[in-house]
Amino acid sequence: MFKLYIDWISQPSRACKTAFDILHLKYETIPLWIQYGQHKTEEITKLNPLQQLPILVDSDGFTIVESHAIIKYIINSRNIQTTLYPSDHQLRAKIDQYLDYHHGNTRKCFTYYYNILIAPKLGIKTGDDILKLEQVVNQNLSYIQNYYLKDKDYLFGNNVTIADISACSEIMQLNTIKFDFDKHPKLLNWMLRVMEIQEMKDSHQVIMKIIRKQNPNCIFLNI
Repeated sequence: MFKLYIDWISQPSRACKTAFDILHLKYETIPLWIQYGQHKTEEITKLNPLQQLPILVDSDGFTIVESHAIIKYIINSRNIQTTLYPSDHQLRAKIDQYLDYHHGNTRKCFTYYYNILIAPKLGIKTGDDILKLEQVVNQNLSYIQNYYLKDKDYLFGNNVTIADISACSEIMQLNTIKFDFDKHPKLLNWMLRVMEIQEMKDSHQVIMKIIRKQNPNCIFLNI
């Protein structure tokens, strides 16, 4: 049995948790709270000097970080046949293409959310241009909608993949700041489909409590 260190507020942590639960894997979840500095202990620093979550520690002590690497490691090391990360080389390459795009682009959703909701509460002035960030987020969401989704149910066809899980977990955070998805109707409908998956609901329980407080009329509270 492996151990997965997560923070429920962390989008990459939720993506790992969702994927492993869909795969019905047996593992130990170790929740930490970054906001309380629980990721800065000596134990965590030894596992990941960057003090970032998620972290996976396999049964033999092998340790790996970064959510996409974690998920792919478990699927590959256990030789799991799954539509989350199909064995077809070309389809895997396309999924990997999105996952590489994700880090430098879709993750801007977090930067925007942080500037709007978190930084002001902490009294932090980031110096970021909020209007520019909003523009970048909208550009990235439009790209996902028009390039990846088009007329498909999910990013790569009729099945949910780890790309859908990672992307949706990231974008969901925008609901805490009442982000307007009107420019992205296909993307919004895709998110609603992904969030209907029970494992996504389970891993998003904490963030949904925040959404309920910050955005009580959010459409995702009704699924």
